[in-house]
Amino acid sequence: MKNRLLPAALLFALFAPVLAGAAGSVPSALTNTCIGQNFDGVTPPALPSGWTSTVVGAPTTAPFITRAVGYSDTGPNAAFLDDTLDYADVSLYSTTFAVNSTDIPYVNFRHSYYLWTPDASPTNNGAYNGGVLEISINGGPYTDLVAAGGSFYAGGYNSHLDPGFPNPIDQPASTRAVWSGNSGGFITTTAIIPPSAVGGTVKFRWRLGTAGGSRSYDTHSGWWIDSIQTQALNTIGDYIFTDGFEGGNCH
Repeated sequence: MKNRLLPAALLFALFAPVLAGAAGSVPSALTNTCIGQNFDGVTPPALPSGWTSTVVGAPTTAPFITRAVGYSDTGPNAAFLDDTLDYADVSLYSTTFAVNSTDIPYVNFRHSYYLWTPDASPTNNGAYNGGVLEISINGGPYTDLVAAGGSFYAGGYNSHLDPGFPNPIDQPASTRAVWSGNSGGFITTTAIIPPSAVGGTVKFRWRLGTAGGSRSYDTHSGWWIDSIQTQALNTIGDYIFTDGFEGGNCH
């Protein structure tokens, strides 16, 4: 069945109450979860079909992999990238999703991070290493979710990059908002997809930039990503029901 596209003004009216909501648990309008990725359908270190990782600027830095070491949100596996001593730009790319117009589109995921920073507080300059969520709409360039017109309902960025330490992801601003420091275990992030993506396609990029020179050495250092769920997004191709995906009604 084809989706009936809604006028842009109506879509913005539908999104407005959610975008204005205070951070907290997922509201009732965002609970029709239909597709999930828990990384448990593969044998580590492989990523699920349709998911890839790249490393820019540091050939000795490892890409995102799946890892089973007893630290995950669900099941044995989680996607993992260790904090690094290198000046590096490392990304985890999702498969492609089609965005329908019947519900407010969002992506919800659980993640844990322990990344190098003197203090993940704006009062102390900011972070040296940090992670962000970016989105590509209709095959366009990847842009920070917020800059693209999206919003975090819960679990948004907690710090910003230190402008005194160059970072490969410090564009468009040297004080770019990021996740950094110690999350204290797995936390939930809920990100509202930009209204401009409705009726088109999107891909997500979890991107970590490291300034080089030092790193965190906690038992669970790095960035662990798990339990990714979506609403109003359909996978493109044959990835649904395979490689850890769980199906549901996305219409």
